[in-house]
Amino acid sequence: MSEEQSEQSQIDLAKIESDITSVNELPIASHSAEFEKIHKQLQQALTNLDGV
Repeated sequence: MSEEQSEQSQIDLAKIESDITSVNELPIASHSAEFEKIHKQLQQALTNLDGV
């Protein structure tokens, strides 16, 4: 795996935490889409930890 691919696969947990915190500031109608985005990021983080 190249260094560039490795950097792209890195997940910024601080950014995810910030995104979770900022959901309250968003309109309720957009919460579902935001939670879905965050869920995908967390799944990717777990995948990276498992090495899958």
